[in-house]
Amino acid sequence: MTVPLPLEEGGLLDGTQVAYETYGEPSGENSVVLLHDAAQSHRALGPLEDAPYQPSGWGRELIGEKRPLDPSSLHLISMNLLGSPFGTTSPLTEDPFTGQMLGPALPLLTTGDMARAISAMLRSMGLKRVRALVGVGLGGLVALRLAALFPDITAGVVAIGAARALPEALRDRVGMFHQLMWMDPEYKEGFYRPGGGPLKTMKKLRLEYLRLLYGREFLAARYRDIDVAEKTLDDDAEAFAKTFDPNAWILMTTAYAGCDLTEYLPKVQAKVLLIAGASDVLAPPARVRETYHLLSAAGVQARYHEIQGLSDHGALLTETRRINGPVRDFLRRLR
Repeated sequence: MTVPLPLEEGGLLDGTQVAYETYGEPSGENSVVLLHDAAQSHRALGPLEDAPYQPSGWGRELIGEKRPLDPSSLHLISMNLLGSPFGTTSPLTEDPFTGQMLGPALPLLTTGDMARAISAMLRSMGLKRVRALVGVGLGGLVALRLAALFPDITAGVVAIGAARALPEALRDRVGMFHQLMWMDPEYKEGFYRPGGGPLKTMKKLRLEYLRLLYGREFLAARYRDIDVAEKTLDDDAEAFAKTFDPNAWILMTTAYAGCDLTEYLPKVQAKVLLIAGASDVLAPPARVRETYHLLSAAGVQARYHEIQGLSDHGALLTETRRINGPVRDFLRRLR
């Protein structure tokens, strides 16, 4: 981007980059923006990484023929959120003035900053308006914030596993990830060597986060043997610690924990579809229903759909047949 990006907490971010992938061809107003969750990348269809931690490929059940988002009729733009270490401006980005990685010099970000980066990228692509914004988890919060910041940018928002904010206890806990990282001497105030840093703390925090994504009951049903499930989580956390930049994880989790959309929801003019999982602890149904009522009270045309049964946050996109009808019907009605 040639124009500096204003940050919500003050200052400007020069030379902002946003990585993205597209699926399908543009035709009229058929563009749909996809926004990923905190630990995922913009590579919604992969290829899958050859490792236990797989940030790509999360949309394989969401995108395709006879699935909620069909590239034969939609132009899908999957964008990497600001601060994420998969190509968008992040702590891994080289500072043009010093030749070094930005590291901790990149200030803490908000969902508003992430939303403005998406908006600026769409403008640079010549898109003033898209049919819908579809976000998962943190991406759902960014989608709602974007629709509130720029009401004319979209006709609809689909927020999957996202409410106005994380539950208070989780906001406090996830918000502490930053402090726990600083307490690790290997963090070195963010100036650790590439590929190094607080690996033990990163693994510990990833394990804690995975247990929020997948509850014990879900793991028992999926793996039958809980020891196998624990080994799977441990392998994922080990690979995550070696892959995901710690400074970037601080940015993503502080943005997630610090977000509360209550004051912004009345500014949304697009239609909204909220999808909740019955066993999702990051966006519990009661919290999502509260968000639905706040939107409705503000005059927003909102819908609420709940996935029944075991539908933990990390599994919301694994059985998309349960949301296929509601999403396709919602998108079809947008104008």
